[in-house]
This record gives sequence, C-alpha cells and structure tokens, in this order.
Amino acid sequence: MGRPKELTEEQRADLRARGFVPVEVWVPDWDSPEFKEQLKRDCDAINAADRRSGEINRLSEEIADLWDDLPS
Repeated sequence: MGRPKELTEEQRADLRARGFVPVEVWVPDWDSPEFKEQLKRDCDAINAADRRSGEINRLSEEIADLWDDLPS
C-alpha cells in the first residue's frame, strides 16, 4: 500500500472550509519482534491482574445472565 493520492489545492481548500484538518497517523509495527514482546508482556500483566481480581469471571457471569434474559 502506498501513500494516498495527493489532493489539489482546491480540494484541500474545500475540505478546510468544511472544517477538516489534515493529520498524519503513525501506528506500531505489528510485525516487529519488540512490539510482539511488549504486547505479550502487557497481555500477561492484564491476565494476571484479572486472575487476582476475579473481575473477568464476574463480568462473564453478568453477561451470561443478561444473555439468558433476552427474549427468544
């Protein structure tokens, strides 16, 4: 995937007049080994916190109860 097409000055002026502003968005490289390692550490920390608090189990039971109460 390449860069998006460049807009003409008229197109840019029209978008600005309608309240839009140009932005550039940078996102993590999901294929990077460093990113994957950090993601695993973060997920492990979240899972450990959930196991300690029991919040996921409580939430799962609450959702199951709501699901059971839905009309067929």
